[in-house]
Amino acid sequence: MTEQTDWPENVTARYLTVGGATVDLTHRLTVHTPPAPLATLASCTGCPTAEEFSHYRLIRGMTTQREEHEPAAADAKARAWAQSHAETCRAIPKPPVTPQQ
Repeated sequence: MTEQTDWPENVTARYLTVGGATVDLTHRLTVHTPPAPLATLASCTGCPTAEEFSHYRLIRGMTTQREEHEPAAADAKARAWAQSHAETCRAIPKPPVTPQQ
């Protein structure tokens, strides 16, 4: 069992990998869309793997197209990806950086 630590700021969900690292979900903001998030980012703290899931979906019609804002769908896809990655990632957590004296 690993020691419980505080979650980093802005982490909305966290999955523990089999190697003891975590897969953290955060919302990505841009200067163009505050305060609405642009995407949900799932990133592993043990390996360099990450996936981004857009909150926008392009709907194409016969003669037009439009964007729909669907953050719940992006969050659901990110959670599924994070769970799947956490079940197989064997990377161990990176050690904390300590200042040199």
